Amino acid sequence: MSLRFASCTCGKAAFLTALSRLLVGLVFMITAHSLAAQSQEHVPQGVVSDWTHKHVVFPDSKDESEMAEARKDPRWVHDWNLRHRDTWWRGRNRRPPETEDTGSRDWNVALAPAVPTFGFEPIFDFTFTIGTQAGFGSLNTSDQTGGKFLATAGSLTVTGAADIGNYSLHAGGPAVTTSPGGGFVYDNLLHPTYPTLNPSLDVDGILFTNAAAFEVNLWGNGVNAYEYDDKGYVTDRTGNPFTLTTAPGGGQTFPAKYVFDIKAAPSCANDFVAIGMPVNPAPAGQANIIGYNNLYSSQTLPAPVPAPFCATVGPTVKFAYASGTGQIPASLTLSQNGTQLAYVETLPTGSSYFHILTIGTTGTNGTSATAAVVPGATGGNNAVDRRVLLSPDGGVTNQPSTNAPWVSYTTNDANDVAYVTTYSKAGAGSGYMYKLTNVFNGSAPTIVWSAAITAVPSAPVYDMASNRVFFTDSSGRIDYVIDSGASPAPVYGAILAAGNTSEYPITLDTTHHFVYASFDTNGTNALIVQAPTTLASSVSVPVGSSTVTYTGPYGVDFNNAWHTGVGTPLLYVAGTGTGALPTLYGIGFIAATGLLNASAVTTTPLATGIADESPVTEFYNPLLNKDYLFVGVTNHCVATTLGGAAGCVMSLDITAGFPTVNAATTALAASGGTTGIIVDNDSNLVQAASIYYATKTGATLVKATQSALK
Repeated sequence: MSLRFASCTCGKAAFLTALSRLLVGLVFMITAHSLAAQSQEHVPQGVVSDWTHKHVVFPDSKDESEMAEARKDPRWVHDWNLRHRDTWWRGRNRRPPETEDTGSRDWNVALAPAVPTFGFEPIFDFTFTIGTQAGFGSLNTSDQTGGKFLATAGSLTVTGAADIGNYSLHAGGPAVTTSPGGGFVYDNLLHPTYPTLNPSLDVDGILFTNAAAFEVNLWGNGVNAYEYDDKGYVTDRTGNPFTLTTAPGGGQTFPAKYVFDIKAAPSCANDFVAIGMPVNPAPAGQANIIGYNNLYSSQTLPAPVPAPFCATVGPTVKFAYASGTGQIPASLTLSQNGTQLAYVETLPTGSSYFHILTIGTTGTNGTSATAAVVPGATGGNNAVDRRVLLSPDGGVTNQPSTNAPWVSYTTNDANDVAYVTTYSKAGAGSGYMYKLTNVFNGSAPTIVWSAAITAVPSAPVYDMASNRVFFTDSSGRIDYVIDSGASPAPVYGAILAAGNTSEYPITLDTTHHFVYASFDTNGTNALIVQAPTTLASSVSVPVGSSTVTYTGPYGVDFNNAWHTGVGTPLLYVAGTGTGALPTLYGIGFIAATGLLNASAVTTTPLATGIADESPVTEFYNPLLNKDYLFVGVTNHCVATTLGGAAGCVMSLDITAGFPTVNAATTALAASGGTTGIIVDNDSNLVQAASIYYATKTGATLVKATQSALK
């Protein structure tokens, strides 16, 4: 490079001035370029962890063509980051976590008033035809131990012949109570003949009322009966069966977490966890969707030593919304940039709405779970709540949903599509699958097509490689819809679990093109099924006795060896074992084929008496070189170190293979057990290596330390 100057008679001083200005200009350009480069280098990279990322997994493979195909799915990036948390937050000190004050490692926040009006227990649907009367409805419940449930909220729709209309459950029970009008006694209890029959009504039954104080009592004493108070006292005891079944998903919701930037430090303001709630919302009152930030904090005062990464006393509310008028009983699905949430709202009348909620950034977005605002309408916030009715006939058909939506990511959210299923329990059961566009691009969500299903479907899971949307159904099948054309039809698989079985989403091994499904009964056993995505064959493994009161197993997870291909791979699942106890199962694989063994490798009870369990969640922590499995039970926790606590969450070390579970197992009391569990990370930062879950009773959201559950 050479510099040429025009001749100048202004002398040496002028030349030096010109040269100085040139150098200043060059320095300015270099600095500006450097700053621009730094700005470009530090584009935040967010990571989503919600229910969907447990149901599509990308294990490593030595076959590069398999890995190249898997990497085409935008979800592969999230999966890779979730399994390589040791690459997060560059520059941090890579050492095991410091020892923290044992009393300061948890926080828990109430999601309801002091006396909770809801929990995360199973939701039961029912239909009846008793004499001239017919109707349907649903019940939120609380486990009373031993498989007995108390109805805590619910709705009834009477379709004929008298008192046609909609009613709400009248609170009461479990003690026998006289109805407000004095005509009936009720206790709102559901009694099972455990473990072989569905829950039934007792002689006092359940009570529903409407705004006009009209009362309807459903009850049974061997003969189901229907009574109502309409200018007199009427009884119809002709005794046709009252059918009560667990809603799809079994009430097994998951929290969802967003990490704002894995290339910088954790963000107290922008990292958040959110959960939907199975409760009808009220503006300025109960929220049905809530999010918290300042996650890496402690509720202990004075502050523990070492100090938490976030200095607040526990988490703070990022948003608390009353979205629509119905419940949000299933898991939330997050956008890739963490600014939007997708979910399904279920109304008491039986219809459902698909929502896309853009989280507000201005005004008041709610201050607590019981001080909610309406998105974009109260509190001066700029949140946007877009929704579309999920019905092919404008809402005439009864099509509720307790299923979560599946969003098929694109690279930038602009062309994302969602798949959602709804169902009806009328007759033998039926449902619909919907494809929707305009999910996270800011436009109004729109139904592209709907496909009728001849059984009750689970939540959907999309496979990008085969363009198939998989689901299980109440006939005991694994099915799919190929997303092609304007009106695709379902392809039904073989019946694997005959009879009325539970409906849970499949887990998809994208790399090796397998699907895994769980069924609570084939008449004799609960099953785990492995099948290729073509559904051309299947392997069924029994995992305990059948049960239709507690409807697990609720899904599978895999050890780190399965993900990495190094070591002995195992599939883990919690189901019902000998004596109807929650039991952990480990199932191995045939090395030559990758198929499941025909029976479990080993088992161990998780409880000492009748109880339900949560889905299992695995997490490999490279800082500790430990592979953990987390699971909760609702009652009779096997870990007796809790001082007699009924429900608990356990941390099981599966690094060396199948764990030992006994009275000394690391556990934390959890009222009524836990919902699904999600994992934070492997950070050595104080309060930043945790799990998140909600308690099934008591309605609290909890953060607990992975290794010690303190």
